[in-house]
Amino acid sequence: MFIWTEYSTKQVFGNARPARDSKNAITVDTARGAYCAAQVIVRDVAPIELERIEFGPAGGESGGHRRKQGGGIRTRLFRQEYTVYNDMIGYPDRLSAVKAGKVRMKLTPHCAHGFWVDFYVPAGTAPGIYEYVLTLRTPAGSAEAKLTLKVHKATVLPPSRSPFSHEYFFNLQLLPGAGIKRFTEAWWQLLSHYADVFRELRNNCIWVHINDLLLSGGSKAREDGGLDLIWDDFDRYVQLFIDRGAASGFTVLSTVQSVEGKFISAIGADGKTRRFDTPSEAAGNYIRDLYTQLRAHLKEKGWLGIFRTHLEDEPHTTDVWLWAHAIVSEVCPELVIGEPLDMIESARGTADKAAWMVPRVNVFQDDPELFRRFVDRGGELWLYSCCFPEEAWYLNKFVDLPFIRSRLMEWACIDVGAKGFLHWGFNFWGDGHSLYGYNADARFKGDGAIVYPNVRAKKLDIGARFINTRDGLQDADLFMQLLGSGRPELIAAARKIAGSATHGSFINFSDDDEAFAKKQRALLALADKMY
Repeated sequence: MFIWTEYSTKQVFGNARPARDSKNAITVDTARGAYCAAQVIVRDVAPIELERIEFGPAGGESGGHRRKQGGGIRTRLFRQEYTVYNDMIGYPDRLSAVKAGKVRMKLTPHCAHGFWVDFYVPAGTAPGIYEYVLTLRTPAGSAEAKLTLKVHKATVLPPSRSPFSHEYFFNLQLLPGAGIKRFTEAWWQLLSHYADVFRELRNNCIWVHINDLLLSGGSKAREDGGLDLIWDDFDRYVQLFIDRGAASGFTVLSTVQSVEGKFISAIGADGKTRRFDTPSEAAGNYIRDLYTQLRAHLKEKGWLGIFRTHLEDEPHTTDVWLWAHAIVSEVCPELVIGEPLDMIESARGTADKAAWMVPRVNVFQDDPELFRRFVDRGGELWLYSCCFPEEAWYLNKFVDLPFIRSRLMEWACIDVGAKGFLHWGFNFWGDGHSLYGYNADARFKGDGAIVYPNVRAKKLDIGARFINTRDGLQDADLFMQLLGSGRPELIAAARKIAGSATHGSFINFSDDDEAFAKKQRALLALADKMY
């Protein structure tokens, strides 16, 4: 039986074989307050009758699933799953939890089978070396892999305090097929699980479906056109993410129709929605009333400083966006206003008014200097991806791209001066015919979701892209700490490390996981100098 190890950034397919220099041992460098992971791969010419999995500190007693290890380090074990698409390739991503101890698992011959070890290193862990052993036992014998953690002094901030932001759009239908209706107590309980997953992922900017939350609370429009807004569900939603330590900020969902901007979605009478054409006096009055009341409520709750807003997702013309921007900035000047932008023309048309710009990565590449000037004059830059760009030479988060690209995306954001990243697809699993889901004929494979629905357990399963996005956001946090340190030598060195990986763009990078590991170690060594 062959057994070898790989970094978490390595995409390992079922036909993988060990290389000549493959080893059954790996060292992973990590900050404190951070997660890290590694893969153990097994393969044999005969079926592997797995009877037992043992995992724990080297020289110590084997530990169970999520059992605390030396230094308070927590561990989890996963088995790599594969999804077959229209190209007939089984792509690795989804991870299923495995408990250490007795198992009944038959692994097919002539195939690579991956196991993931995921660590969480608390902020109070003493820096140093921590050694672990994973043992797979079969009737024919055992195979062993050694995993070493090098824990650095550098410490990642909690996501609620991180200077780097991340926002996922997510569907309020949280777990299709589980029979959980929106805004019931079971739904709120499941949302708490979402918040915990967001906290691990470091998705710290939470999308606020304002119309849905206000309508669910009983809000309605009066006959005179004014709004009677009831904030109970809105407040419960915001407070839930704050209490779970998952949020540093919140973004109000766009009111204006995405792309075309022809109407706004508004709260109507009797718990129904209505539309107003844009631009129009009625639509303007509605936006003015909504954001005036929102400002007053946020101010009363002490939340005004942690809210921002989208107005019209991906506007393909700028006239309606500029019209809505004028109204909102007048009645609620404290709100940061910005938009995902999928056309360079829209970016140019909004750059003088926006305080926050979120170009898609290929739009940034269309005119990098435009966005550098925006940052230089004090604007806040984020980047995003959403299905496009689909060309293989771009960084993106598709299932059929190397794992490392999910991690490098955050490095590229830092390299170009961005303070955040946005991705639309957290839990849009598709209906079996979509372009973006996990269905076999998907064009944008996996782009609609970075988690998997586990209906039986009423929870979310994570995957390899999730882990690499999470760990890339941890890297971004360390970069932001270094860039904000006020120490010129650390700032210059941090910029050099980020630039060595992505070279100021989203197209100039390497998929070499060994080379990346060296750059990540250099980042950690530099961050150690802050302590």
